[in-house]
Amino acid sequence: MVEAQSFELLKTKRKSLRTAVTKVVNELEAELSNSDLNVDIYRLSELVETLCIKFEPLTLVDQQMEPLFKPEEFDGEFEIAEKYREKVLLCQFRAKKKINDLSKPRVTSPSLQTTLSQSQDEHFRNSDNIRIKVPKYHITRFYGDDASKWLTFWNSFETAVHNNEYLNKVDKFNYLKAHLGGSVLNTIEGFPISAKAYDEAVE
Repeated sequence: MVEAQSFELLKTKRKSLRTAVTKVVNELEAELSNSDLNVDIYRLSELVETLCIKFEPLTLVDQQMEPLFKPEEFDGEFEIAEKYREKVLLCQFRAKKKINDLSKPRVTSPSLQTTLSQSQDEHFRNSDNIRIKVPKYHITRFYGDDASKWLTFWNSFETAVHNNEYLNKVDKFNYLKAHLGGSVLNTIEGFPISAKAYDEAVE
């Protein structure tokens, strides 16, 4: 009875968090749809930070709910959670790319501008492709209850995320937390989402 009540409370909390995350994602996408001249770079930065703050508790609730799902529900629920995660990470990446582009000094030479633009477009197209594919890797969540599973988990995570040069350490830390559970997740739960914290967590 208590477990059922807890599950319902988590579902209610998850619904509210998903609504909040979706709202910020929609605001970000609306801002990104503006022409460069009309984009508010400071507003864009605020939305990226807000999305990061709101998405973290949603990830935690998803992890808390996983053990409570019935076997026949798990795949569907996990797929939905992954779609949310993928959408958030892609939106964050697009926003950071836009901020980076708008923060760069303008090049006066048309030919040089064209060359740089083509080079940047190619780079970010490749980055987009890799980032979109990262959540597609099947990385089995590691709970820490069976040490023999650690090497299998780390090999998969290292290949898909840790060695991915197109992901910064903050993104890598989000992926790491998303694929840990139980006592292992509790160990790093209090860490701030930062590059330094990711290094400490991996160590």
